[in-house]
Amino acid sequence: MPLLANTRATILLAFKALPLLLISFIGFLAIGLGNVSLFLLFLGHAIVVPVATEICHLGTSTLVTTNEISQLVPLVPTTGATYNSPTNIIPSYWMAHLSFFFGYILTNAVTIYTGYGLPERAKGAPNWAVDARTTRGATLITTTLVLWFTFSWLRWYLTGAESAGGMTVAFLLLGGLGSAWYFFAQLCGARNADIFGVSQQMLSQGDDTAPMTCVYNPKP
Repeated sequence: MPLLANTRATILLAFKALPLLLISFIGFLAIGLGNVSLFLLFLGHAIVVPVATEICHLGTSTLVTTNEISQLVPLVPTTGATYNSPTNIIPSYWMAHLSFFFGYILTNAVTIYTGYGLPERAKGAPNWAVDARTTRGATLITTTLVLWFTFSWLRWYLTGAESAGGMTVAFLLLGGLGSAWYFFAQLCGARNADIFGVSQQMLSQGDDTAPMTCVYNPKP
């Protein structure tokens, strides 16, 4: 059926261009919401990931593939020509961007769960608020790990454009850089660098910023 075929093709193309869609969406939200954490994450994808990936490629120049899918922005061959452009996949740009993103998100989720680096106003928060924070943190950690594994496995299984060595380098190096970039965002004053906004919702019982109401009290 044409409709099913078109839907399948659209899903495959979206998955193939997932890092580009992800980076564009992060940049759009960062500008639209004025979120410093998201903006720094966008800068990490735009600057840190390409530089780190090219450095990895310098020492692995012989580990290449001619699979067109392995390129983040594939080159379209001329009519009747075959695709034979070599691409280094230790790691591929697709896996590099995905690992950097999930490394950042996972670190964000872990800090929410542990309460590391919470703002001063969050100290002394009521038990129900702490329980809500840890529950959200655990949910985010689980969801992040499941999505990271699922997307990576689908990339490996469906495309055949990845290698075990390239995926390992992406997980360890680019995932680690994503985690380090989260703490760099904290040093830049990105309000805990928490893009989920959970830490900012923590209020202590004696917080001066709690809402107040003026009540008329007439004198007798």
